Amino acid sequence: MENTQRTQSLSTFMKISIAILTVVTLASISLLFIGDFEGKFERVFSTVTLFAIFVLLTAFDTRKDQKNEWYAPVALIANAYILGLILIVIWVTPFNQIALPFIILWKSLFVIATTRIVTFGLELLLAVGEGKPESLGRWGQVTGILGVITLILFTAPVGIEAFSVYIPQIYWKIAVAALILTALGLAITLLLNWYYKPASQPVYPASAHDSSPYPTEPSPGVQPQSVEPVGSETTTGLLPWPTFADGTPYPQLPNGQPDFSVVQK
Repeated sequence: MENTQRTQSLSTFMKISIAILTVVTLASISLLFIGDFEGKFERVFSTVTLFAIFVLLTAFDTRKDQKNEWYAPVALIANAYILGLILIVIWVTPFNQIALPFIILWKSLFVIATTRIVTFGLELLLAVGEGKPESLGRWGQVTGILGVITLILFTAPVGIEAFSVYIPQIYWKIAVAALILTALGLAITLLLNWYYKPASQPVYPASAHDSSPYPTEPSPGVQPQSVEPVGSETTTGLLPWPTFADGTPYPQLPNGQPDFSVVQK
C-alpha cells in the first residue's frame, strides 16, 4: 500500500513537471516575437541547456529522501521559477555579441544556486518543528516565508533588467530589509531549536562499591540466611559478608569493604 502511494505521488510530481516544462516552452516561443532574435545560436543553445538542467533537478527531487510532505510542491514551484526567469533572461536580454553569453551564464548560475539553496533551507525550516513545541514550528514557517520573499526580491531584477527597466533604490532597501528579517528569524529558530533539544543523560563512573568482592552490608536487624567461611566464593562471584560467631555482620568501611580491624580488638 505504501509503495503504491509513493508511486502515485511520484507520477503526479512528474506529470506536473512535464506540464510546467511544456507551458514554459510555449511561453518561450512567444518571447521570440518580443525579444531580440539576434544571437539565436546562443539563445537556442542556452534554452536547450536550461531544459536539461530542469530535467536533472526534477529527477533529483523525485529521488531525494524528502524530510516532509511540503518538499514536493515547494520544489515544483522553485523549478518552475528557475525555468521561467532564466528563459526571460535568455530571450529578452538585448544582443551583444561578446557580452550576451556571459550575461546568460552568470545570471543563470545566480538564479539556480540561490533558488536551490533557499529550497533546501525551506525544507529544513518546515521540518524543524516536528515533535517539538508549536512555537518552534511557527518560527520556522515565518522564517521560511521571509526567505522566499527575500529570494524573489533579489532574483526578480535579473529578469526585469532584461526589459531595460530601471529598478529604484528603494526596491533594494526593501530587499535588504527582508534579508535582515530573514536572518533574525533564522537566529531565533536556531536558538529555540537548541533550547528545546533534549538534554543527554550524564554517565557516572562506577563507584568503589561496584568493585567490591563483597555484597553490601546487610540492613541492621536482618540476619544472614547462611554463613560461609571467608575466602569461599558463591555462585554470584561475590564473597559472603563476614560475620561474628553470633551472626552479627562486620562493620563496613567507606570503600565498601568489611572492617577486619575489629577482629584485632
